[in-house]
Amino acid sequence: MLAQTPFHVNWLVERLHREVVTDSVMTHARGRLLDVGCGSRPFLQLLADHSTRAFGVEIDRQRYGRVGAESGERLVAETESNEDVPQPDAWADGLRLPFDDGIFETVVSFQVLEHVPKPSVLMAEMCRVLTPGGTLVLTAPHIWGIHEEPHDYFRFTPFGLRHLAESAGLTVEQVTPLAGYWVTHAARFCQYLRQFEKIGLHPLTRPLMAISQLTCMLLDRVHPVYSDAWNHLLIARRTVANV
Repeated sequence: MLAQTPFHVNWLVERLHREVVTDSVMTHARGRLLDVGCGSRPFLQLLADHSTRAFGVEIDRQRYGRVGAESGERLVAETESNEDVPQPDAWADGLRLPFDDGIFETVVSFQVLEHVPKPSVLMAEMCRVLTPGGTLVLTAPHIWGIHEEPHDYFRFTPFGLRHLAESAGLTVEQVTPLAGYWVTHAARFCQYLRQFEKIGLHPLTRPLMAISQLTCMLLDRVHPVYSDAWNHLLIARRTVANV
C-alpha cells in the first residue's frame, strides 16, 4: 500500500506517531480504557490487547452538525451501522463525556485536542472520568497545517499541554516531542507538494516526498531541534489528591 511507503505524503509522521502510541499504550494502559475522539478506531486492537475493555467515544458531526462552544449536551446514541469501520461505543461532544466519575483506569486521546473549541474543558472531563491513579495518554500537534476545517482551533506547545493538564488537576509525568525540526520540515514540504497532485504531477511529487522524508528522518536522528517538534506526547496521572 502507498500509505506504508515513503512515497505517501504523511508516511514519516504517521510512522513516528504509531510507534509512540504503541509504546505508550503498552507501557501505561491497564484496566478499563476510554479512547476520546476515537474516529475510525485505528488503534482498537492495540487498546483492546492492553485493557480489560476499550471504549470509544466520538462526535458524529453529520448527525449533530457543529457542536457550539457553549454546548454541554450529552449527545449519546446507540450505534447502528453495517459499515466495516469499527464504530464508537458512544457519541458525545468534547465538553461533556457521557460517563460517570472515576470509572476508567486509562484514558487516551490521539490528535483530537486541537479540534475541541474548549480544550481546557475536555482536559477536565478526561480527568473526571479517570480513577485515582489512572493515566492519561494524549498526543496533540504543535506545528501542523489547518485540517478538518472549520473544526481546527488550536496548536499546543509542551508548556501549553502541561498547563492544561495541571489546571485540570492532573499530575504531569512527561511531555515528549515526537521528533524534531527535520521531521517537521519534511512533513510541511510534503504537504506543500501534495497540491500539485491535483494537476497530475504524481510522477514528480511522490519521488520528492520519498527523498525528503528519508533524508529528513536521518538528519533528525543526527541533529534534532525539539523546539520545532510537529507533535507532543503527554503522560499525566490523576492522583488520590485530585479526588
